[in-house]
Amino acid sequence: MAERELHYRWEWTARSSPRALWPYIADTNRFNRDTGIPAIERVTDAGPLASARRRLRLYRLGLPVEWQEEPFEWVWPRRFGVVRYYTQGPLTEMRVLVDLDPGERGGTRVGYQVWVRPRHLLGRLAVPVEIGIRCKRAFAAAVRRYDALAATPQALAADGGVR
Repeated sequence: MAERELHYRWEWTARSSPRALWPYIADTNRFNRDTGIPAIERVTDAGPLASARRRLRLYRLGLPVEWQEEPFEWVWPRRFGVVRYYTQGPLTEMRVLVDLDPGERGGTRVGYQVWVRPRHLLGRLAVPVEIGIRCKRAFAAAVRRYDALAATPQALAADGGVR
């Protein structure tokens, strides 16, 4: 029986504009790599899935974690999110929503939310450590790095000089 849903919400303030941050934060492959999430692979023996869904897998501590992923929702340069339904591993469902809201005096309020439903007691015990502590720290460090990268002359030129 699945455990109750847990919700995590973090906010960071960046000096860069949503447009300048978008190429870094919305590059989910890069974000995963930069935050220590193991490599994700497509499951090719799953057969065709409807509506652009994908079956994906990663290995954590040598154990497979597999899920069906809904198509991402992209609203450039302000928001993206995804829903995943897990078939293997300690979770049954995860939803992620990232918002890049312009600050009143420039910059961006970066909001990152995760809703997760553990599959069993092991998941219920692991989620607060893995997501609540490790991911929070890694995600904050990535946002700081991306904010610094977005302020480089090359990034500013590509963004039309918008900070």
